[in-house]
Order: sequence, then C-alpha cells, then structure tokens
Amino acid sequence: MSITLTGGVPTWFVDQFHDVLYHVSQQTVSKFAQAVKIRPILNAEDKAFDSMGKLSLVEKSERNPATPVEDVTTERRWVSTTPYHQSVQKDKDDDLSMIIDPASDFVQDFKAAINRTKDEIILAAFDAAVTSGRRAGSSITWAAQGGDTKYTGKDTGRTIAWDCASGNCSAADTGMTAEKIQLALEYFANNDVDDNIPVWCAISPRQATQLFGQEEYINIDYNTSKPHATGRIIRDWMGINWIISSMVEVGSSNNDVDGDAKVYKCWCWAQDGMILGVQDDLTVRISELPMVSYSQQVYVHMNMGAMRRDEDKILKIECKA
Repeated sequence: MSITLTGGVPTWFVDQFHDVLYHVSQQTVSKFAQAVKIRPILNAEDKAFDSMGKLSLVEKSERNPATPVEDVTTERRWVSTTPYHQSVQKDKDDDLSMIIDPASDFVQDFKAAINRTKDEIILAAFDAAVTSGRRAGSSITWAAQGGDTKYTGKDTGRTIAWDCASGNCSAADTGMTAEKIQLALEYFANNDVDDNIPVWCAISPRQATQLFGQEEYINIDYNTSKPHATGRIIRDWMGINWIISSMVEVGSSNNDVDGDAKVYKCWCWAQDGMILGVQDDLTVRISELPMVSYSQQVYVHMNMGAMRRDEDKILKIECKA
C-alpha cells in the first residue's frame, strides 16, 4: 500500500506516526528508563526536587512534656533538561506507508535512536555533578559524596574496588562475582534501602560472560534457573535486575578508584535513587519541502535530563576484563 500526500501533510498522518512511534518505543522501553523514576517537567527547562533528612522519634518519659521539635535538614536538587532531535527526508516517490507501519525499518530505527539517547542520558548522570541549592547555585559531585572511596563496610565509601578484599571478596575477584554482589546488597542494607524498591545493576557483555563462570550462577544447587541451557543471563539473579549494555565500557585510561587500572564502572542503584526528568517525551513534525522536490521531512524531538537523587541508593562496582 502506498499513501499519496497532496496539498500538504494531513494532521491525521502526523498524529498517527507520533502514536505509532510512541507506542513502539514504550513497548520496547529504554534499558535504563525502565530502571529509574520518571518525573514530568512542565513548562520549564529545569525542575527542583526537595528532600528532608531522616527523622527520629524520642521517648516520651513523663506526662505532658514539652512537644519535641527536630530541626530537619533539607536539600534541593535540580534536573536540567537538554533537547535532542533528528530528521529524515523521504522522496516524493517513496512508499510513505512505512512511516506509519510499526514493523518498518523506518519506525524501528527511530525507536532505537530514542531509547539509545535515553540510556546515554541516564548512564552519564551516575557520576555527573548535580546542581543543588535554593537557586541552583551549588553543585554536588559524586566524589564529594564518598563516591570515589572504597566501600569496606557501613558508612565508608560507595565504590567496590576491582581488587576488593572486604566481606567475602578476595583480591582475586577482579571481575563481576557473587562476592561483589553480596557486598552490593550489604551496602544497600547498611543504608536502610527499602527492600520493596527494585535494585538494578548495569553491566557490559563482558561482565555477563563472567557471571557464567560463577558456580553460584550456573549450579542449580544455588539457582533455580539454567543459564547455560538458554544462553541468556538471568535477569533477576540474587535479587538484582541486570541490565546488559554495550554502553558500559572499559576505561581508555586508568579509571579505577586507585587510579592504577582500567576498569568497567558497573553501576548498581535502587530505582528511586535516580530520576529522569522529561520536559518533552516525543514531538513529531512531518512537513513538505518545496525546494527539495516536495519531499516529506520527518522530524523527531525530545527534551529530558537525569540526575542522582540519593547517593545512599547508588553504588559503583569496578570490574576488570
């Protein structure tokens, strides 16, 4: 089937392509967008998120005592959005039905570009500086929050080193191991992360391969699944939802916590520890170009940004190849 457009591009055609692209993108959601809290940002480029420190109750030790008041600390963090866009031109004689066919390469390529951009935005935000303060006049860096300090136990750092020797780890556990995952779960428990909040971990295909070398991963005495039988990673192993992404890359120079090794930075986080602020989820324009033989130009726009919401819910695991 072909579609002939005359006298401009009808609104229904633009709307239908928008709906098709939107629903296809939602059906195969971005790997990282499914793992964070998504918050709308209306009529602004930035949005502030306020939080309070932890409250504690005090014992009431007598009748009619003075009402206790706690001066709770507050913090404001800002999500700044960035616009992204792209367009494709279709010749007048092309079959334009592919624009509204959910299975077409045209729709699938745009879907992949949208989801890949979301993943890039979120992944970059893990160790990026976060704008803070009442009027966005301050900055919170990952390093300043203990991010580049080794985790060895409660209230230490937020990085499990590639050669860690804490808990059940030994210096020989240089890749992704069950022992490092145990430390990650310990970290979240030490920070009182609610057990009902999903925990995610992003790894490269190399760490997925390393998991296949773990006895606890492949042996059905430890695991009800059979990863070798399917050749696919267990998505919820050890209570963690695993994301495999080629965007998780080994450093081009020494990037470990000690600055002496090239490592993969594998981020683990509780879902509400990261926020994706969305100012424009998807805008579509289709227009005719009179100066280019009346070709149809398909234009796609989105505007969003991500930030760390709470460092207590974020952890970095270093792994060597």
